[in-house]
Amino acid sequence: MTEQEFSHIEIVEDDEQELPVVDQKNLLLKKLVDLEGWKKDLKKIGYILALLVVIAVIIVGVRMLVANPFGIRMHAPLEVVTYQKYSNAATAFVFSFPEGYVFDGDEQKKYGADYLAGFYLEADQRTGCDVRSSGVGINFAKSDQEIADAIKEDLAIHVKGFADFSSKRIKLDGRDAMQTNFSLTDPLGNTLQITQLMTSNDGKDYLIACGSGKAQYKFFQQDFQDFINSFEWRK
Repeated sequence: MTEQEFSHIEIVEDDEQELPVVDQKNLLLKKLVDLEGWKKDLKKIGYILALLVVIAVIIVGVRMLVANPFGIRMHAPLEVVTYQKYSNAATAFVFSFPEGYVFDGDEQKKYGADYLAGFYLEADQRTGCDVRSSGVGINFAKSDQEIADAIKEDLAIHVKGFADFSSKRIKLDGRDAMQTNFSLTDPLGNTLQITQLMTSNDGKDYLIACGSGKAQYKFFQQDFQDFINSFEWRK
């Protein structure tokens, strides 16, 4: 065979040629000590575990929400709140309030004949809510502005340190109610923040009020709102 003919012969290498035993061992060792690969796998495992934890928390939260529609606050971390329920055949309403507060039926009649029921924080009796009968009703046929102006004028005359007034019309278990927010000064000179509702049911007028020291009001605001959301008239 001439040199020219030899130059046209292709040399084909066998890709499937087995590696020597020593090279196979080195390749296996390299895979075992591939730290970057292990780190990636560990990250994937971590993500999966974190996802499972989130799913478990959601499932527990939904189950508790079904059991108690006012019992979960979607904060981080998840806050679970338990409630006490007030129900008395002598009153036309029922409501719930968070544990940690003390129910006050005013057995000693300290708050006047118009007081019906309420609750307060044992460590600070200025913090809480109460329900009273009222001799003043609201004509809800009037505009929100007319109602707000009348309430604001009355409060400005009778409430010491009255300030920061705001108002809105809401529904309280299907009944119209006017909710107002304002601050006042108590007899000791402390500034209190108040949320007040005026409403009517079956021809009777009611005044519902919640409040605390202004500095800590936001801390208790959700408790007050949960109470308002739970309020129901007896059918």
